[in-house]
Amino acid sequence: MNLNDLVIGFPIAMVVLLIAWLIRPFVTNQHTRNYFVPALFVKMIGAVLLGLLYYFYYGGGDTFNYFTHGAIHIYDAFWESPAAGIKLIFGKTDYTGGVYRYASHIWMYDDPTSYNVVRVAGFISLFVGGSYIGTSLLFAVLSFTGLWAMYSAFTKLFPGREWVLALAILFIPSAVFWGSGILKDTITFGFIGWATAAFIHLIYWRRRWILWLFVLVVSLYIIYLIKLYVVMSLLPAMIVWAYFVSIRRVRNQMLRYMIAPFVIIIAATLSGIAVYTVGETNSKYSVDNLAETARITAYDVGRWTGKNAGSRYDLGDLDGTFAGMLRLGPSAINVALFRPYLWEVRNPLMLLASLEGLAIMVLTVVVVIRRWNDMHVVINNPAVIFSLIFALTFAFAVGISTYNFGTLFRYKVPLMPFYGLFLAVAWSKSKVYKKQKRNMLEINLTDS
Repeated sequence: MNLNDLVIGFPIAMVVLLIAWLIRPFVTNQHTRNYFVPALFVKMIGAVLLGLLYYFYYGGGDTFNYFTHGAIHIYDAFWESPAAGIKLIFGKTDYTGGVYRYASHIWMYDDPTSYNVVRVAGFISLFVGGSYIGTSLLFAVLSFTGLWAMYSAFTKLFPGREWVLALAILFIPSAVFWGSGILKDTITFGFIGWATAAFIHLIYWRRRWILWLFVLVVSLYIIYLIKLYVVMSLLPAMIVWAYFVSIRRVRNQMLRYMIAPFVIIIAATLSGIAVYTVGETNSKYSVDNLAETARITAYDVGRWTGKNAGSRYDLGDLDGTFAGMLRLGPSAINVALFRPYLWEVRNPLMLLASLEGLAIMVLTVVVVIRRWNDMHVVINNPAVIFSLIFALTFAFAVGISTYNFGTLFRYKVPLMPFYGLFLAVAWSKSKVYKKQKRNMLEINLTDS
């Protein structure tokens, strides 16, 4: 960070907010418009705070490595040799075409998934004068577009719940903070939103289906390029979602029961093909090696990084088998959703995360206990089923393979809006259900 960031960053923020205010009538309705600009503003604040945290607290880290030891060299290359700059952004990661003098300084040049983030940051930096803050702000905008698309789609599925859905999707503190800077999580977070919005349009409304199918495929591909395991968690949940929506369109009860086994087999087959294809592309994520990959990742991240950072957690020893992974599944989901507990706090960041986890735990307990009688109404909704499957699957994946609270805070960002959606719908649906029940009781009393 330098003076350039202050000079360029503030005007960029003002221009973005002005544009947001101008386009608000076209991307909102009377129920959602009040959340549009505040949600974008909060995302931009999160991007700035994330940069300040890494700069002053950590003294560096991923977000600065992506920019200082990555994107800025693409920026310099573009203005000194446009052909080299274009190749660094869009070309293969080799050292031909005059890129060596720049690529040799990029730390992540030989790491495809990380370098894809550098490509995006480098491209954005061309429009903001090579400013870190300016690039971070536009990363936040990129992420916000996907989240707003998802929020808008869900509000159509759950009308009358705009404010609780806004809290769940747009304003969860950890998701705002860790999903807004120059990080892998910011890009994947935004495109999960776009993929989900596109999927909703395809299976519910089917208008402009070619456009939404294109958005879905592109979004999943971009996520695949950066965090492959996110796609592995997302696809099976989407298949189940499509199944439940489709089966409800069959009016004949007997026909439903007859079709169900075949649809389940097809869904399971497609999920298997997806996992197998992923394994063929990257051997680390093959069925045979998945458990061992989780064990190695947990060891590398938790027992080394976490040890030095004082934020390591332990679920037990992973033995590299699926049985061992499944045995630790409940603990992995618990750590991703609710930990660290207050007595595990070691630094200010852990305290904030602990308070958020405690709030989510309390809300979960309250929703389950107080709304138990009509919980079946909520769980019976295909969108809620999808949200729960993805949230719990993803919680299991990151919880079992991280073993480091500091890293977990970032990795779990994509699951937060979906688990939040479950809580929001459960809470608000219960209120509607009880109000209807009370009205029916009053009518019966009046009639008698």
